Amino acid sequence: MLSSGERSTLEALCNAFFPSLVPASGDDDGLFAADAASRGVAARVEETLAILGEGERSRFRLFLKLLNQPLLIAFQSGRASRFASLSSGDAERVLLSLATSRLPDMRSGFQAIRRLASFHYYAAATESAADPVWTGIGYTPSINPAAIPDALHFESIVSDTNLECDACVIGSGAGGGVVAARLAAAGMKVIVLEAAADLQSQEFDQREEPGTRDLYLDRGTAATRDLSMSLLAGASIGGGTTVNWQTSLRTPISVRTEWTNLSGAEHFAAESFTHSLDEVCSRLSVSTFESKVNANNAALRDGCTKLSYDWSSIPRNSIGCDSEQCGNCVFGCRHGGKQTSATTYLRDAQENGGARIVARCRADRVLMERGTVKGVRATVTARDGTMHNLTVSAKIVVAACGSLQTPALLLRSGLRMPHLGRNLHVHPTTGVGATFSHRIAAWHGPPQTVVCNEFASLDDGYGFRIETAPAHPGLLALATPWTGAREHREQMQTSANKALLIVLVRDRSSGRVTIDAAGRPRIDYKPGAGERLMLKQGMQEASRILHAAGAEGIQTLHTIPLSMGSLPGNASNQHRDIASFCSAIARAPSGENFLGVFSAHQMGTCRMGRDAASAVCNANGEVFGARGLYIGDASAFPASCGVNPMITIMAMAHHTAGKIVNA
Repeated sequence: MLSSGERSTLEALCNAFFPSLVPASGDDDGLFAADAASRGVAARVEETLAILGEGERSRFRLFLKLLNQPLLIAFQSGRASRFASLSSGDAERVLLSLATSRLPDMRSGFQAIRRLASFHYYAAATESAADPVWTGIGYTPSINPAAIPDALHFESIVSDTNLECDACVIGSGAGGGVVAARLAAAGMKVIVLEAAADLQSQEFDQREEPGTRDLYLDRGTAATRDLSMSLLAGASIGGGTTVNWQTSLRTPISVRTEWTNLSGAEHFAAESFTHSLDEVCSRLSVSTFESKVNANNAALRDGCTKLSYDWSSIPRNSIGCDSEQCGNCVFGCRHGGKQTSATTYLRDAQENGGARIVARCRADRVLMERGTVKGVRATVTARDGTMHNLTVSAKIVVAACGSLQTPALLLRSGLRMPHLGRNLHVHPTTGVGATFSHRIAAWHGPPQTVVCNEFASLDDGYGFRIETAPAHPGLLALATPWTGAREHREQMQTSANKALLIVLVRDRSSGRVTIDAAGRPRIDYKPGAGERLMLKQGMQEASRILHAAGAEGIQTLHTIPLSMGSLPGNASNQHRDIASFCSAIARAPSGENFLGVFSAHQMGTCRMGRDAASAVCNANGEVFGARGLYIGDASAFPASCGVNPMITIMAMAHHTAGKIVNA
């Protein structure tokens, strides 16, 4: 992927972020002695580049080439030299200069390499039984216990193939699974196409690096074009339901009313949609019976209780979970307690209706003639890397690829509509980390079981919710701002005592999905003024909650973080009391790579509405001007929903599938 010069620069960058350090008194020898070179970080980063689009690769390579220019280094550090030739001190000064550069592209480049290097340094699965980095931060990875039998079987495509069916469902996630099951139960011949690999319980590796690589979109590297927002999306059999944190919240009544008025789709406010919600929650065994509160969630609960903030237990889609393994299910559940689309609806579709599933299958385009669906043209990549053409003839096609991929598919298929790809909502999210005097082990136990609802309706139904993040080492490293190699290592050394709260904003502002020359999605999104204000307010309230819960130190996710209490480094930004800390958060920048912002919820790019002038599909989910083509995922949302969207996606898919059956 890289030239020798680019590779040398990349290796120098990774080693500047994570050099071998001399431990001070009280430091863990193994953690501080390890470096990026010994952990193969640069090679892992280069491997990741191979799966990115040409545009992303070109920008990354340009950044590496710029750092090989002595004049640029002189501008950043005052000394003309190639980055790879700098001393460790000068290299660190250049990195910190890039982090706060006035040039957005320089800040983006810094964040790109920081995120990749941080993740691979801490998440890398080594062959050692006692990894020195994991031992040094107090982390115990999954032992990958015995797995339940695989739930599904897949079609084997070994040559160019033509298949026929009544309905072709593209995507096996929250929406696609529900649609496939309901259509198959009605007697339709159903074929499900899934771009992800055919991995199930017995092949899930519940360690962070392989789990992220195999089960997340773009190996967990997906982001907006300016890299100011990381995008987490499932890319697996079962889609996001396979990797999500099991939060199963129903669509709020106020949102259902708003969507009815916005879209003209009266079913949102009707009893029929309540029935769809009930059916989905029943099939997924949603309840609070297994919502055990681990130490991470206890910090949120206890802080809210002391401040008299409204909080509640989170219902989860689980039955018979092993709480000792729950924290690892974000990389696929081997135990079977997590009720995913694959283990429920897709299994139903096969056992009760004979549905056929083709994995490793990218839908290239929907086939149309005179405004009517005829099928799907796709490409199947076998496990040995050979590629075969697949044509599926079908009178019904349901696009359920997710809010990033579904509009890209429709655009590749030649559809041109005013709102196709627009109205992207993402629930902009940031976090606040805190260190406690006792062990938290945020990676252990049920991921999310407590939610703070106190601020959910600040502005006519728009506000933010506060939840917890089940952070494993790679995610913890990403959430720990890098202000120097030693400071970052010192902070990571306290990982076992860290709690992480996240702030999810219900967004009015929206972005857009387009496609590049290769047909890959390009994502543009920036939080508006209202969202930025709520992110700041959310960080303040999350900090107050952590302070009330007894945190010894608190820190934001700013590039140059704000902190209070007992934390290593950042002396210039430390605050003695919660009032001054919150005031500083209100003044600090909140966008364009000055603050870590991410999204695990993408919605609305093919929204449901009254007509083609204002939406992409009608109240039944059928795309305007494309008979037989339906939307079966979160891209049909009329607006953001304000809660974790899995249950809403499935209920909408249940409604749309019913309309298809009864058409």
